[in-house]
Amino acid sequence: MSHPPDPDQLTTITTATSEFSAQLLVAILNDAGIEAFAFGSTGTALGITGQSTNPRWGVPIQVRCKDIEAAKTTLLANKRDSIDIDWDMVDVGTPEEDGSPHNTPPLAARFAWLVAAAVMVLGLLLAIIVLAGG
Repeated sequence: MSHPPDPDQLTTITTATSEFSAQLLVAILNDAGIEAFAFGSTGTALGITGQSTNPRWGVPIQVRCKDIEAAKTTLLANKRDSIDIDWDMVDVGTPEEDGSPHNTPPLAARFAWLVAAAVMVLGLLLAIIVLAGG
């Protein structure tokens, strides 16, 4: 005799191909009032992802059994309502010039590097003098 599943038991509804996409799906479900969880797998810990080769290597998205239908409906609606961004139409600003002040370290950092380099050179010279004289 089989028992109905516990409504609060977690069950996997989908597998994301990366930690990032898993967290996005969890956020979408949470925003809809559905408590969701993403659990990393051995494959993601090893840097191996890809649902196409083996779903076990992905990141499982889990919800409570009582929320399965609502979660699936929410994810389908989100996929249907999502838009594709034409990045050629997005103004991301202009790249900074190579000589811009944002690409150079502060004066104090440059001075500290110069002092450290001078100390290293003096230390090498002192070591050479000690070894040659001894």
